[in-house]
Amino acid sequence: MGCTEEISGEIYFDNNATTRPLPEVTEAMCEAMGEQFGNPSSAHSAGKRARHHMELARERTSNLVGCSPEDLIFTSSGTESNNMVFYSCTRKKENPRIVTTGIEHSSIMKMCSFLELNDVHVEMLEVDRQGILDIQRLEDALSEKTDLVSVQWVNNETGVMQDMASISKLCREKGVLFHTDAAQAVGKLAVDLEELQVDFLSFTAHKINGPQGAAALYAKDRLFVNPVLFGGFQEEGFRPGTENLPGIAGLGAACDIRLTSFEEVVGKMEDLRNRFEKTIIESIPHTSINGGGAKRVCNTTNIHFGGIDGRELVSLLDESGIRCSQSSACTNFEVAPSYVLVAMGLGEQHAYSSIRFSFCPENSFDEVETAVEIIRQKCEFLRNRSC
Repeated sequence: MGCTEEISGEIYFDNNATTRPLPEVTEAMCEAMGEQFGNPSSAHSAGKRARHHMELARERTSNLVGCSPEDLIFTSSGTESNNMVFYSCTRKKENPRIVTTGIEHSSIMKMCSFLELNDVHVEMLEVDRQGILDIQRLEDALSEKTDLVSVQWVNNETGVMQDMASISKLCREKGVLFHTDAAQAVGKLAVDLEELQVDFLSFTAHKINGPQGAAALYAKDRLFVNPVLFGGFQEEGFRPGTENLPGIAGLGAACDIRLTSFEEVVGKMEDLRNRFEKTIIESIPHTSINGGGAKRVCNTTNIHFGGIDGRELVSLLDESGIRCSQSSACTNFEVAPSYVLVAMGLGEQHAYSSIRFSFCPENSFDEVETAVEIIRQKCEFLRNRSC
């Protein structure tokens, strides 16, 4: 089996869960595991060679988000990066307080639940029916001492974008540390950390055609970072443990490819998403777009199919070769409605009838047309059976 084995026979519209690594990415990873292998912490020539690969990847990664390579800490996932920030900003603080929203990724929601059990005050701000955080509501919450504000840039279920410029500016004016989970933003939105006033930003490789198991945390000032692991001096001690060199090489390659083709791939994903939505709305009755009245990232749609059991529809589509989901991959096995949609005030029944579709540059317009027709047929079958 080669590193670039082809996958066929499916229409994959679950790219917010993960994307397929590009051939150039797997080539970079295979090179790091092949003749160029080594431990970046070793003092000999093989270690020096491995360090060169790692620092090249760090530079490529930093170019995509517009920061200095020295400001990035490599981690294993967006979850680890998010947890590191929350741990760092509450450790050894007196009466620590965090302000966030009720629609964050599960890695933040569950970290908040853990911190609350350890005497950290967490204030969850509400969002409106489009999934947007009101800036005045945030400003009111900052009237008390706050150690960290964390707001997801792009929601992983709806694709709805927050006003990052206004939020970061407010936090800067109030002197509050600000973190954003940008896993669904990096590579789909232009990111320039030299201009954006954030203290921490987390993102991951497998959302932009890179490998799973490789991610990064941007930290404007490492004085505010505390490790959650303890051991060696890898990543200057902020993230000890032997580096995942193949994954990091893949992350760097994915970032480099996305940077050079950014406008083209973003334009294509938006065209795919827009055509998919338009055809769905026109051909299937009782459908609507969750968060459709807000600014959304280019590749994501969350569609409500009125009167349809969403889990059953996802299962029928899977049998037909169409991959999609009802929520984040981190919560997809929970027998519960999407907490994101419920927090938007859409109700449990509405959430149960909603499905997320997310696109990547490798998808085609033929796949869109084929998928819409199959979805139409399955919805008709489910509604007729219900009647």
